[in-house]
Amino acid sequence: MNNNVLNQVLMLFLMLLVGIYASKMKYIDKKMNAGLSNLLLKITLPLLIINSFITMKFSKSVLNVGEDILLYTLIIHIVLVLFSKFAYMKVNDAQKGISKFVTVFSNSGFMGYPVLRSIYGENGVFYCAIFGIILNLFMFSYGIMALKNTKGNSLKELKRAAVNPSIIATVIGFFIFILKIKLPHLIALSINSVGSMTSPLSMIIVGIMLADINLSDLFKDKLVYILTIVKLLIVPAITFVVLKLLNANQTVIGVIVVLEAMPAASNAAVMSLQYGSDENVALKHIFITTVLSIIIIPLVIKLVV
Repeated sequence: MNNNVLNQVLMLFLMLLVGIYASKMKYIDKKMNAGLSNLLLKITLPLLIINSFITMKFSKSVLNVGEDILLYTLIIHIVLVLFSKFAYMKVNDAQKGISKFVTVFSNSGFMGYPVLRSIYGENGVFYCAIFGIILNLFMFSYGIMALKNTKGNSLKELKRAAVNPSIIATVIGFFIFILKIKLPHLIALSINSVGSMTSPLSMIIVGIMLADINLSDLFKDKLVYILTIVKLLIVPAITFVVLKLLNANQTVIGVIVVLEAMPAASNAAVMSLQYGSDENVALKHIFITTVLSIIIIPLVIKLVV
């Protein structure tokens, strides 16, 4: 296994501990953390995405892989939505929505970029951005409906997903890439510098969220154990089998399986609170899957990359 990948995962975990420490010491409160989350989602992450297009050399093969990732990510999310629909039929209504949400959506936005970057270089950031297009479209449409435990279409949420800053950044970066636009050196350097804040900032934010977890209650929730097994083991396995059956190439399999093996999406707790689902289950699940990802992610990388 590539030691750089293992070091990257361990470094992310140490950054997470910094967030927990900052919260415990009252350096950052929930209001400040909400501001940091907005800073990341609306500024640093979009700039990281744009920077990946700026620094990437034009290659038809990279574009072809990107197209495949877009298509296969769409298929995988449809499969996972159907799987979650039947897997949690007996879960009570208050917890059914968050169970579906954390099964379908991974923390690819926060943890995916630095991990794929360590494996595939700047191409990895590009691949993660393509994956994020589908993830965001599903998260802000199906994800919201699941948390609300409602049926029917959600065109309003789908439109909201389409104007997500990360998707806009992907479109901008794509045009820069295709048209071979050369940005002034100072602007490109600034984009790179601010974008590089994404990884440490994202893990510190997650750490701050996890600092409120009551460890004594953490190991009493049977549902959290089930969700953790599903998220870290069953979902990557389903993804791998489906992609193999579809004859996806090795790079596509590696990218998508690794991203699906990421911990639960870190905004699951915030969105579950906002839309009336069980945020306590979300926080516990985020904590356990994030800790266990130190073992799971390097193992998955060794098996599929």
